[in-house]
Amino acid sequence: MIIEKFRNNFKKNIFKKFIFFGQNITYGSRISGLTKDIEKIKNTKIYNTQNSENSLVGFGLGLMLNNKNSIYFAKQLDFMLLAFDHFVNTYNYILFRKKIGSFSIITYIVDSGYEGPQSRLHNLQEFSSLSYVDCNYLVFPEDIKINLRKIRQKTFKIYCISQRHARSYFNPTLIRHFKKKDIFQYKKGKSGTIISIGFASYKAYELIQSKKLDVDFYVITNPIQKIPNQILKKIINGKYLYIFDDSRSKVKKLDYIFEYIKTRNKNFKIKTFFRDENISKLYVNNDNYILKI
Repeated sequence: MIIEKFRNNFKKNIFKKFIFFGQNITYGSRISGLTKDIEKIKNTKIYNTQNSENSLVGFGLGLMLNNKNSIYFAKQLDFMLLAFDHFVNTYNYILFRKKIGSFSIITYIVDSGYEGPQSRLHNLQEFSSLSYVDCNYLVFPEDIKINLRKIRQKTFKIYCISQRHARSYFNPTLIRHFKKKDIFQYKKGKSGTIISIGFASYKAYELIQSKKLDVDFYVITNPIQKIPNQILKKIINGKYLYIFDDSRSKVKKLDYIFEYIKTRNKNFKIKTFFRDENISKLYVNNDNYILKI
């Protein structure tokens, strides 16, 4: 399961004197299994805290200012909106300091479909674009393994897991990792290209498997990264490009690809798949994708 791959790789990247905190991280559901057995990690401090997101993010950044390493386990990304002043202003102040620690937030993106209007934030892109925080989707086992290595870096990071797919089984073979872009290639083919952002990768991968598509398959785990020119040039040599994006953002981050290709090959076929966001489907998420050309 994806959640198990996360827990196993998380433990491998923790060294002594890390501080873990969050609401009920050693009690109850342990944030739906996110912090299961966390107390077994040696030489760390654990604090079960109140439910006060703004204060807790400030606490983590305060530890960072004092050259401490900490991780805040939060219930879901939606609640981080309460601390956005810290994401932008407090962290901008910290960036001027020379000696700082590591601070990470690990949380779920609520995409299971039955949470209602207060759990609709599925747009990690906005967190990335409004701040200098390093945001990452944790998608398949191989990119989870690589992205979690950054947890020791002296920066502020957000890691998100899909609530809907946390207990799903996916394990595609990693072909290549574009290190500076957080882009992972999971399949190599000749017919065309599929690019997916974050958790839309699950839908794209299922399509590739069921249709046995002979394509290049790239997964973007950092939502604001641009596609390297070496990939763009290869895309044009194929027959088509499919883009999968299930974020609830009006700003689509791959629009520049359209302009790049149009100036070089007007007959190239580009298809994009976005989640259907009709207001009548507010409470139920059936993964209905709408096709745009």
